[in-house]
Amino acid sequence: MEYLISDIHGDLNLFKKMLREINFNFEYDKLIIVGDILDRNEYGVKLYKFIKPFVEDGTMELVMGNHELFAIMYMEGELSEKKWISFGGEDTLKDIKEMSDEERAELLEFLKELPLYIEVDTDKYGKAVITHTGISIDTYVFNEDDSINVIRSIEKAAKENLMEYLISLDIHYAPEHIKKSLDRFLFVGHVCTFGLNDDASNKIYRTPYYMNLDCGAGHKELGGILGCYCIDTDEEFYVG
Repeated sequence: MEYLISDIHGDLNLFKKMLREINFNFEYDKLIIVGDILDRNEYGVKLYKFIKPFVEDGTMELVMGNHELFAIMYMEGELSEKKWISFGGEDTLKDIKEMSDEERAELLEFLKELPLYIEVDTDKYGKAVITHTGISIDTYVFNEDDSINVIRSIEKAAKENLMEYLISLDIHYAPEHIKKSLDRFLFVGHVCTFGLNDDASNKIYRTPYYMNLDCGAGHKELGGILGCYCIDTDEEFYVG
């Protein structure tokens, strides 16, 4: 089975609980994390250390989220401690400061090598792209048939301004005709689903054009939970 989870935000215990909930088979199953394993909760670095060997052996994949980018920027001297803390990075910052130079170098290398998107084929949605935020309104690239080339649009947005791409909310506000023009279905995170669902629930948010998987694990004070989607069976799973 192939599963998707997004925005775990340092909640290692909740992540392990989800793996038990879905009976994740480390030999046969695959898990793609749609960004943001760091910040907001206590164990972002421990979560990184837990998943790293599974990313290296192909059992799991991690897409870069904005909080991974914040860590990169901090370690490269492009983001201040004060600014990162304001983004929820206090616990991650503390753990990074306690790392050896070698450990920090390994973390930085790991984060900088993360992909911005992953392509998948699905029975329900056809060809799809997994990426943290979706698309940016100013960087659409059109195909000859006037459809929007999702992959090239992501690449263009990231090249022009990676930070702006990784914090973009545009997919949720794009007009209907733009969403209909996308040449791939999108799986995204980044925006808590209780701000998208009409009933303000934390369940996975589905549309005909994209699915949002950030069920608010980084905001448990607002009732956030962790959601998981199975690509093969179209099932949803939740733990809190």
